[in-house]
Amino acid sequence: MDYAEEARTLLVGTATGHVVLLNQSGEQLKRERGFDNLQSLVWSDTGNFGAAALAGGRLVCFDESLKKRWDVDLTGQIGGLAITPFGSHIAVSSESSQTHIVSIDKKEIAKFDTPRPLDFLHFLHEKPLLIGAAEFGHLCCHQLDGGEEWNERIMNNVGNISVSGCGKRILLSAFNHGIQVLNGSGKQKGSFMVDGIPNFVAASSTRKRLAATTLEDRIYWLNFEGELLWACDLSRDPAKHMCVDPMGERLFVATQSGRLLQLYW
Repeated sequence: MDYAEEARTLLVGTATGHVVLLNQSGEQLKRERGFDNLQSLVWSDTGNFGAAALAGGRLVCFDESLKKRWDVDLTGQIGGLAITPFGSHIAVSSESSQTHIVSIDKKEIAKFDTPRPLDFLHFLHEKPLLIGAAEFGHLCCHQLDGGEEWNERIMNNVGNISVSGCGKRILLSAFNHGIQVLNGSGKQKGSFMVDGIPNFVAASSTRKRLAATTLEDRIYWLNFEGELLWACDLSRDPAKHMCVDPMGERLFVATQSGRLLQLYW
């Protein structure tokens, strides 16, 4: 699941190989099949291009109508996947510890190796930079040509990452170490602790609100000072994925049973 901040549309992938585009009211705009064994999805903020990672290392690029433009097979399973806000570039990493940056017309712009396979990728909104993280031991920032800006060793496991639009805050769902808060150079700034073991974090690009899920199947809604604003127990139907709108007013939650929830403050 991914949210287009400018187009205000939500892209959702299903276990049956369908990709569905919805507006903020939950109305279905488009649906396309043929995405079997879907692993992850990304959707540009302008809602003009997206990409999907399928099992076996297949990368699929599609347009605003959800029609496939091209696909390619990578060596090994795909780990991280990201798309630039305007949909001009796609970044994809594989279990071979290689990360590729390609243009939307399938031209490879850069390729670089990292000490560990990058499982999480995120393009910044305000700078042409890519943030990447491994599940353990490596956090880095690269330019579009593949050049490394910085790298940091992280000493805890990571469930996922969330990065503000400006890149000045990087959040890691670090399990027993809480939600780790880093600055734009990957330096530790502190942590937010919740009642449980956080395994997923999603934040607004404007640094207003963030949501976290825990292994105990709870959701927490906080501000960027770490103050708890709202919490909920979803143990009867655990959350599988979340997205936050740029102003921190809406939280989209996909649950294990297939429900899609929108919470509005």
